[in-house]
Amino acid sequence: MTSIGVEVTTKLGSGPSNAGTTSGRLHVAGMSMYGPADRSVTVDSLAKFVAVYGDRTAYSSNLYDTARTYFEEGGNELVVSRVVGPAATKGSLTLKDTAGVNTVKIQANDPGSYSNDFSVQVTNNGDLFDLNIYRDGVRLSSYRGNSTIAALIDRSVSNPYVTITSLGSVTVTPGDLPATLAETPLSAGTDNRAAATTADVIAALDKGTGAEGGAVATPGWSATNIGSLLLAHAARTGKVALIGLPSTATTEEAISAAASLAEDPNGAYGGIFHPWLIIPDGGATRTVGPEGYVAAVRARAHRDYGFWRVPAGDLARTRWVLGTKTQIDTALNNELADALVNGIVTDGSKVRLYGYQSLATDRENLGTLNARDVLNNLTLSIKTVLEPFVFATNDSKGQLRSAVESATVGVLDPIAKAGGFFELRDADDQTIDPGYKVSVDTALNPLTAQAENKVIVSTSVRLSPIAQLIQVEIIKVPLAGTV
Repeated sequence: MTSIGVEVTTKLGSGPSNAGTTSGRLHVAGMSMYGPADRSVTVDSLAKFVAVYGDRTAYSSNLYDTARTYFEEGGNELVVSRVVGPAATKGSLTLKDTAGVNTVKIQANDPGSYSNDFSVQVTNNGDLFDLNIYRDGVRLSSYRGNSTIAALIDRSVSNPYVTITSLGSVTVTPGDLPATLAETPLSAGTDNRAAATTADVIAALDKGTGAEGGAVATPGWSATNIGSLLLAHAARTGKVALIGLPSTATTEEAISAAASLAEDPNGAYGGIFHPWLIIPDGGATRTVGPEGYVAAVRARAHRDYGFWRVPAGDLARTRWVLGTKTQIDTALNNELADALVNGIVTDGSKVRLYGYQSLATDRENLGTLNARDVLNNLTLSIKTVLEPFVFATNDSKGQLRSAVESATVGVLDPIAKAGGFFELRDADDQTIDPGYKVSVDTALNPLTAQAENKVIVSTSVRLSPIAQLIQVEIIKVPLAGTV
């Protein structure tokens, strides 16, 4: 067809293409327009996020803005858990048979008032009936020529929008079919969001899967009200918690929040980040918590280097974020760092994360958040490569133990070669050890262990330190002096 004039199309930007790694995933919980509340969904673009959870609204802005920032700044996969209140309900519609008896219930799959957007139409042709499902006037599903209600249920079992169940009506004509019905909307459910508590947020996260070894955040809930609960979730699920502060938080309040979590037994599993960021909003701007940006630079570091790389410094330069709500320079950042707060620093035209400390009480071994990150992902990687050996025959020649050792070394050695582990060398620059050790010998696995049907593996690693400070001394010498 010939077109004349100006054609304009729009699309949602999702940041640069990034295949990413599973360790770079961000698990996030928040309120949304709609979407499943009984499980998590993994999305790899803002467009897919909107398709599953809806667009930005006043009450869903924290989740939406964090998702957009994550993708625009180079994040790859987002695991989303929707938060609803304890009394959330799903809208529904009950169909009657030709005798006026309730026979079929059609219920929205997810809670919330959005269910009123769905409508159902039934046409009864005597021996058969057709059923169509619409949303805002657009037909989504069509089930034609159903001879029984059971046939309809079988065909609709995987419907992504509604669940259809039989109410088992028995009328003057046994097995009577649903009566003809003009297009009729489902009732409006509720997300009960006003009653949602921090316990509901954590419960939503606990239903999520697929983010083990990744990061976790709860934008809209801060260190002051969910910090300890989020650290506990991260500890039991093998993640690192990226914790924000209220948008109005001052330097003093940031320091106070960190102090309140500094003695938390799970402090090694999380860090506090400050301040909020300024992002584009059409021709204007708005602010968003730092969690999405921090998760994105973490994902970039994992993709480009490995899960042992600290995602701070020059590699953390913002790509889409315009600036910070509160200006933090190097001197103020040092003050925050002393208090275990990770600052996002503005230096000239550069805006970048300039700290990656955890809240650990063991500062020597777990002071940086990437230390816990490495241990989390080593745990997952080794578990994955050793899973095929479960129930294998533990032979007397030690072949199984040798295979287990080789598989474990296969995980660790590439990391050592990439500099993730600190190689120990002697005065003659000869390698003492590569920064890791794996043992599956008979000392660990005596006959008593074999009799218990188990193989014991001992693994130790020495993580490479980071260059958090580079000291340079410049000396001016006199004209006649020796340089």
